[in-house]
Amino acid sequence: MATNSTVSLSMKFDRTSILGSGGYGVVFRGEWNNKIVAVKRIEKTNCENNKGEDALQKLHHPNVVKLYHVDSDIDFRYYALELCQLSLNQLFNGDEAQKNYQEKMPPEKEVCLQLAKGLAYIHEKGFIYWDIKPQNVFISVHPTDVENVSMKWADFGLGSPLNDRGSFSTTEHNTRPDNWLAPEILQMKENFNRTTPLRQEGTVKSDVFSAGLIFGFYLLKGRHPYGSQFNIPANIVNNTPVNLKAIEEKKHPMHAIIMDMLKKNPNDRISAADVITRIANIQ
Repeated sequence: MATNSTVSLSMKFDRTSILGSGGYGVVFRGEWNNKIVAVKRIEKTNCENNKGEDALQKLHHPNVVKLYHVDSDIDFRYYALELCQLSLNQLFNGDEAQKNYQEKMPPEKEVCLQLAKGLAYIHEKGFIYWDIKPQNVFISVHPTDVENVSMKWADFGLGSPLNDRGSFSTTEHNTRPDNWLAPEILQMKENFNRTTPLRQEGTVKSDVFSAGLIFGFYLLKGRHPYGSQFNIPANIVNNTPVNLKAIEEKKHPMHAIIMDMLKKNPNDRISAADVITRIANIQ
């Protein structure tokens, strides 16, 4: 394993084995404490407040990716994280081997229930997830039981504690993808120049909306509930989930739940705990 010589603690990673990358860093296949892990490397300038680190260290749930260990050097922060097979985005948009995981997935009800349980747990612990998108939803297959598949939320940079108002504010630059934002966040962004920092404030109900998008995305086999790429933000703001008609026409039992998660007014949305109850009651 080609290790990074600047990391002198117990974490190692293979610089030639890149599992993924994004605006906040690169993920490598690595090793920690004789365990194969995913190593997330983030420039220190992007994690000065260690928001995601603080959140993940306090979260212990089967539907949340586990943070095992943290290292750092002069330039980077390194996170040893539970290794999963692929993301929800890769399930539909990845290579052929990744797409074949669709055959191993649990029933649709179970997929949504697991994700609802993970999100409710995050909220119960006083955190808002904030960066929900298919790239941050992971699929884990048990190494000795291929029928045991778990859905897990993963976020390595933006999860943050709620303030006294039960919300979360940030002045970060507008780097989050608009397609997975709640309408109240999109409307805030419309009032600011996209090249300047924006104070965005979201609540747990903003998370519920984004989770509803994830549920729809999964049930629609990789299509966004609000349409095609360029029309999605406008359709979200205008409350026009054009692709969800396909789920409604099939009389899918998740349709009514998703619609209650996607209410335009945050106060009208059900909570993550309500989502669990509703899904559990599906016959």
